[in-house]
Amino acid sequence: MGNTYWNHEGRFQKEYDELWSRLVPAQGPAATKAGEALRAMSRLYYRWYNDGDKIERSMTEWNAHQSAARAFNYLHQFRDAASGFTTQDLMGNLLDAYTEEQYEEALEEMADTIIEWAAKTPDEPNEDDFLDDRFLGEYEFDIIPEEDER
Repeated sequence: MGNTYWNHEGRFQKEYDELWSRLVPAQGPAATKAGEALRAMSRLYYRWYNDGDKIERSMTEWNAHQSAARAFNYLHQFRDAASGFTTQDLMGNLLDAYTEEQYEEALEEMADTIIEWAAKTPDEPNEDDFLDDRFLGEYEFDIIPEEDER
């Protein structure tokens, strides 16, 4: 597995731990944009390492409505106007990863990049909740009905 945030040895682990404890509440949306981006990023990360949920271009109808898909949709449209930072390319890297190794590399790149940005970003107020339905349609997955999955 190597140096991952999952095993608490990520490249910016110290920064991540400090930012998480300062910016991400125990439940609900974060008060800052950096906190909400970390929260969404961590959901994608958790869903892969804990549950095996991988974001793919073609997803079952069931998977497309799960929290990982919602986090993906939020980060697919995320942009910090002040710095010009966007995470859309990072989300494209997740979609383009075909092997588990490629997917894990894309997750690490996503985490490193978002943590680096969050560490440099002032605490800009956040009005979003990545689980909000308004982010659902940001990226249109090629939905495969669950019954056709077999």
